[in-house]
Formats: sequence, structure tokens, C-alpha cells
Amino acid sequence: MTIGDRVKRARKHAGLNQRELAKAIGITQPSLSELERGESRSSAYLVQIASVCGVDASWLATGSGEMLASDARRAGGSDEIELHNTEVVEGGFPLAPDEVELPCFREVEFSAGDGRTQVVENGGHTMRFPLAKLAARSVSPENAACATATGTSMMPTIADGSPIAIDKGTRHIIDGKIYALDHGGMLRIKRLYKLPLGRVRLVSDNSDEYPEETHSLMGPDAPKIIGRVFWWEVFD
Repeated sequence: MTIGDRVKRARKHAGLNQRELAKAIGITQPSLSELERGESRSSAYLVQIASVCGVDASWLATGSGEMLASDARRAGGSDEIELHNTEVVEGGFPLAPDEVELPCFREVEFSAGDGRTQVVENGGHTMRFPLAKLAARSVSPENAACATATGTSMMPTIADGSPIAIDKGTRHIIDGKIYALDHGGMLRIKRLYKLPLGRVRLVSDNSDEYPEETHSLMGPDAPKIIGRVFWWEVFD
């Protein structure tokens, strides 16, 4: 069964016609029709389609498991970040139907050559990521990006050189969760905790070597939240 077949089955399960489902997820009816016929491999709306139709997002993206999730899975399961073996792969092979290419963040030096850096999406460089992993965390593909963690500040949780995945759609602070930050042109990975008066705690898991920091979220020197880190590679 193709993705288009599963979208059609999910739509019929929800008792919706193409026009109604397309309107609910914010696309045109012809675009949805192309997806159902297999003429489009767009994956950007699979999470929304699953939500509107009341089906399991992982099943919709990959065909694995059951169409209707258990109550526990539909509720989102555990609130802990889920770890996996290596899932991200770089180019060299055709993109599979159950994969999406994500842009990558990195640090680059300003052209002036004065040593200052900025965090940018690396133009043209992407990493592939399974749609099922995005669906499992209700992350829309258009909000997802990758980066590479550097340094040992988040050891032993996130190793130096570990690929990470970021949900750019989640920039509000959930205490204790891990976020990617653009801090003065540095790409930093920290646990965040809200404080009064627009301030935030930046906490490293390797607290012996990297003491806790407190910063204001206002002003030109404030750390900018890129998004929540929802996945990282596990090294053995």
C-alpha cells in the first residue's frame, strides 16, 4: 500500500471528501488528489492528515503498525525524549518514500574574517530522516532541521559529534527539555528552565565542567531559541 493509498484510506475512515480534508490541512483539493494518486510525494502534511483523520501518524508515513493507534500512543506516550540507533543518513541513494530531507544548521564565520560566527542553515546540505520518527513526535517536516552537536557540555546524554534533530515549531520553553540555541553566533545545545522577568537558565548535563548560566531573553546578546531537540544519535 502506497502513501497515497493510506491517505485515501485515512480520509475515508474520517468520513471526509477530498475538499473537506484539503481545507482542514491547508492545501488545495487538487494537491490532495495528486498525493492520493501517487503523483506527489509531498510529506509535509502527513502529521496534520493523521491528526485530522484520527489515524496513527507512523502508520500513515510508513505503513507499519495499525491504522488506528492505541489510546496510549494517540496520547503521545511518555514525555521523555526518545533515543534511537542511527537514523540519519546523508545522500548517495534515492530518497525513499518514507524519508524526508532536512536542512542542516551549522556555524560559519562572517566574511569579514574577524573570527565572529553566525548560525545558518547550510545551503544545499541536508540529512535524511525517517518520516515515522517525525510523526511519532508530531513534528511537521517543514519545521524539522538537523545539526551536529559539538563539545562535551551535554555528555553523557549527547556525545560530541552526534547528529541531532530540531523542531523549529517548538520555541516556547518547556522546563528541562533540550533546545538548540543561536547564542552570539554559536550553536549551543542546552536544557532550558524559565525564570521570572524574561530570564532563562541554561543547564549542561556535564555540569562539572560547564556551570549553569542565566541569561535574559531580551536584547541583542540574548540567546535565540532555534527549536527543541527531539532526537539525537546514540553512540555505543
